[in-house]
Amino acid sequence: MAWLAASGVLVGIIIFALKVSLGCGLGSLSRNETLSIATSYFALSLLMGLALSLVPEGAVASVMGMGVAMHMGIALLLVAGGVATAREWNRNGRDLSRKTFWILSVPCPACLAATFLSCTALSGLLEVPGWKVGAGVGLVFFATIATLSPAIGRMGRAPSALGNAMIFVGLFYILSIILIPAYLKSQATPFVPITIPTSEILPSYLLILGLIALGFVGSRMGVRL
Repeated sequence: MAWLAASGVLVGIIIFALKVSLGCGLGSLSRNETLSIATSYFALSLLMGLALSLVPEGAVASVMGMGVAMHMGIALLLVAGGVATAREWNRNGRDLSRKTFWILSVPCPACLAATFLSCTALSGLLEVPGWKVGAGVGLVFFATIATLSPAIGRMGRAPSALGNAMIFVGLFYILSIILIPAYLKSQATPFVPITIPTSEILPSYLLILGLIALGFVGSRMGVRL
């Protein structure tokens, strides 16, 4: 069971690395630039592995307590950057991909916290020293980014593809914020009707309306997903 759980954590890390690879590949980065980003993720993962026993649990808990706010901020930044990237290319032929790829590729606070928790979980599940776990996670990041980024770059897609990818990932973040807490709540109380206060329902409706409005504005600006 420990290896099964560890495999799930590694799959999550690979998905995170895929997001980074999308930014590097569609941003038309050179091989050296891509390897620099991959190396930075290896170094960060190794440092997190070394710091497992040094970081207080309360500090991690406080960061994760801001997880929803951080994810929402990142999601809005992804969508805004994606709309700008796709619009400028489709309407003006201006390539912003090398200026906006970092929103997908550069480590954000939420992703760093998730990586730290992944290292913690793997260390506990496999009973392996933290620095070894950090090195292993870093190697997964490095290998995935170094392999997938050039493959994505060879597709020869227009810069608007990066914008569309950013919008998709941003909307995925937003939907996860809405759906995952609702799923967890329903799992905690099966077959029991849940009374949700109006104050909690209203933000969800406003967010859905915001997504509809965002899709309308995007279509008017020439963005196609």
